Amino acid sequence: MLTIEEAADVYQAHAARILIQGVSAERLALARARRAAAKTGRQEAYEAARHAAASAWRHGLPQTQGPWLIVGAAIANAAGALVVEDVIDDKAFHLLVGPWQQAMGSLVPVGPGVGRDDRALSVR
Repeated sequence: MLTIEEAADVYQAHAARILIQGVSAERLALARARRAAAKTGRQEAYEAARHAAASAWRHGLPQTQGPWLIVGAAIANAAGALVVEDVIDDKAFHLLVGPWQQAMGSLVPVGPGVGRDDRALSVR
């Protein structure tokens, strides 16, 4: 669960990244991550991580109005990037996890999926 302040921080970090690097940079990073997932047989794990992260966010949405789709996208991007971290270039990885890291801290794999491709997210 993110607090409203943490969600606002993720939103601001994601918006700043898009303003500085452009929407096309994010699209390219997502395409690279998806391609890497497909080439390494991790497409299912990649999509599952993105879906699980976005679903968890949707279920815990604050009651107040806000730019929650953008926050959900940033969370899903970070989750998917973790699955392919070792097979995508640093620029794409950092573009995808950067907003989360800037707002919340480092992402680390935790839980029963550690060591496999089905990873959960935690804040360090």
